[in-house]
Amino acid sequence: MGVILDSERKSRTARAFLALVYSVLVLGAVTMVYPFAVMIAGSFSSSYDYERHTPIVIGLFDRNDRFVRSISTHFDTFPHDVYPDAPKTWTTWAQVAKDRAAADAFAKRELSQYEDDIARATARARADEFLRTLVSMDARALYCRYDARDVPGFVEDKYGSIDSLNAEWKVPHKSFFDISFRVESRLPPNRAPDDPAKFSVFEELKRSYVEKAIAEGDHVSRTLPRDFAAYAADIRNALAIQFIDHGTRDFIRDACANYATVGEYLFVRGRAFVNTILLVILSILASLTVNPLAAYALSRFRLKSTEKILLFLLATMAFPAAVTAIPGFLLLRDLGLLNTFAALVLPTVASGMSIFILKGFFDALPRELYEAAAIDGASEWTVFRRITLPMTTPILAVNALNAFIHAYASWEWAFLVCHKESHWTLAVWMYQMSSQTFIGQPWCVMAGFVLVSIPTAAVFLLCQKVILRGIVLPSMK
Repeated sequence: MGVILDSERKSRTARAFLALVYSVLVLGAVTMVYPFAVMIAGSFSSSYDYERHTPIVIGLFDRNDRFVRSISTHFDTFPHDVYPDAPKTWTTWAQVAKDRAAADAFAKRELSQYEDDIARATARARADEFLRTLVSMDARALYCRYDARDVPGFVEDKYGSIDSLNAEWKVPHKSFFDISFRVESRLPPNRAPDDPAKFSVFEELKRSYVEKAIAEGDHVSRTLPRDFAAYAADIRNALAIQFIDHGTRDFIRDACANYATVGEYLFVRGRAFVNTILLVILSILASLTVNPLAAYALSRFRLKSTEKILLFLLATMAFPAAVTAIPGFLLLRDLGLLNTFAALVLPTVASGMSIFILKGFFDALPRELYEAAAIDGASEWTVFRRITLPMTTPILAVNALNAFIHAYASWEWAFLVCHKESHWTLAVWMYQMSSQTFIGQPWCVMAGFVLVSIPTAAVFLLCQKVILRGIVLPSMK
């Protein structure tokens, strides 16, 4: 029965009440959708536009914004030596991105010089000649704003294994994703590197950008002369003609590179994806086996201590996970189960709330069903499997969803009981990625959050009707 009778719906009070209810629902939906939209937009951003925190990627619709973003991929900060007439307040790319009016005017002014075909042809030939001259220049005289997303693959192709790299560099690295050339990229030309082996690889990376640009028919690369002022005209020309010819392609590549990097980090390396799938399957099967059996026993067989057992089960919910983590860890250590899947699955098999809710459902089932089954000679197992479980499918679906979410998203417990990386799940790798590996690339972290949220959203959408029935039915009892 509805809150408002059909005969009252046309009254002003009822309409005002319904308008208020719908307004609250819309507001609630916006507060849920808006942050997710910001996260998706952030996953396609870069150091230029990440701090905008907008629900859309402005560069998708604004050509001038794409041009300024393309410049940001070549310099750590805005290059006033290359563009001396730009606003002096532009010290960081985040400031440039927020000053949209000035950035729009700047882009229009720069691109307006190449409106006719003759100007573009001349600029294209000049840019290609400038790019070829970089090959003959001393690598120490070249500046490179390398893309951190390119480093793991480049170094891995050179060394093959992390052990070979560690043997030559004399510095232990756990994976190729831990490597950074931040120090080498800022080293003055007249200073000797602290690690010649690592610096030589960085020099090769510089050259590779130029060689790749020439091979792909580009007009500029991430490697440029250090003396920006002396080559300002050539750099401006190369950046502009590169955007005119390949701006859309470069923008799409740069936006999707976040997902490519995160996808390799989470799904290709190690056994994170396989571990997560295995953990989710085992957790759901264990939850749908232990909890219904326990609830059925408490409901079907009238034990004298049923109320005390239920009270004990509900009491386990009174303590937060942080309180039970240390005793649970010590227990698993004494049992010798650390760094095993049993340590991940067993502590979450039984749920006091699930048993309590399931018992309430089982109690509500007509007793005549069990009496008829007993007359027909059905065993207790047959009654449980053929009669009880099919009639409680919605609540079982909710329990399965809860088990899935807990197994899929929980990283604290998995990180505590499994120190070996071979047993880490996607949630643990996401924690490592956001707190250590990609701490300087939050746009990659946003891409990771989007990727790992897809399975949860897919499960809910596929099982929406069954799950909603399980949510609504308990409230109607």
